[in-house]
Amino acid sequence: MTRGLVLGWLLEGDPAIRWQAMRDLCRAPEPEWQAERRRIPTEGWGKQYLEALLPDGSWPEGRWTGTVWTLLTIMDVGVPPDHARIQAAAFGFLSRNLTAERARDASWLLTRMDLCHLGFWLRAGAYFGFDRERLASLADTIFQVQLTDGGWNCRIRTNPKTTHSSFHTTFNVLEGLREAASAGIIEAATFRAGEARALEFMLAHQMYRSDRTGEVVNERFTHLTFPSHWHYTVLRGLDYMHRCPEIADPRLADPIVLIERRCKPSGRWPVEKRIPGSTLFEMERLGSDSRWNTLRALRVLAARSGGW
Repeated sequence: MTRGLVLGWLLEGDPAIRWQAMRDLCRAPEPEWQAERRRIPTEGWGKQYLEALLPDGSWPEGRWTGTVWTLLTIMDVGVPPDHARIQAAAFGFLSRNLTAERARDASWLLTRMDLCHLGFWLRAGAYFGFDRERLASLADTIFQVQLTDGGWNCRIRTNPKTTHSSFHTTFNVLEGLREAASAGIIEAATFRAGEARALEFMLAHQMYRSDRTGEVVNERFTHLTFPSHWHYTVLRGLDYMHRCPEIADPRLADPIVLIERRCKPSGRWPVEKRIPGSTLFEMERLGSDSRWNTLRALRVLAARSGGW
């Protein structure tokens, strides 16, 4: 009974939630969830992001309100990539930052920009259909600095001798590479090999623990927060992995229990924390039930169990 009520509650939410619940939990035919997705720019959260777009094609500067942060959330929301105004905003941002000259200059990319931002540029470019040649060069540069332990770390910009990967950077990069592979910018086999190495690094840490002591690396990793911006959390990592074969790995038992225990008796997950900073608007009220966290947790558990 609770399951049906929770699904009904998700389907009563914003189009950004509905289309993903239809696709990932209801297994609705693609034409149905795509039609729901097309409603995002004209209703609710998607409409609010469009209303906040400035005449120059950017979003107001600020911590979590600027263009790069807004584009990341817009992609999470699922605004169709061919929406003219948002695509133009993404192209404008990328044209300014990822020039043809910079894209070919691995030294510039790796010494002037954090890897996380390179991952953001790759993700946005692949999602919205930016220049494929520049994006392929960017992806190649990113692969060049995958660390021996399997992941990536922004610290290589200031400390090239860095050897231990960062949870944050690894997923910021993986999300970009996945989008590039989906767009055919990098070969699927090349991406999968790199992804498998990175996820092995995460599995060795059970998604949030030290691989040496077993202690929790950072308590913030356990928070239920959305949007993520550049921050890693266990739920964000598991949600990425729900489409990967690694979701069945026994080493995920601990983090899966961590997420399950945060579920309320109603079958919903709460809005627990906020990442400090300003936002264009609040999608969900702190302390309330969270459709974002509930959607993400349920599709992780569904993938883990083979169905929901």
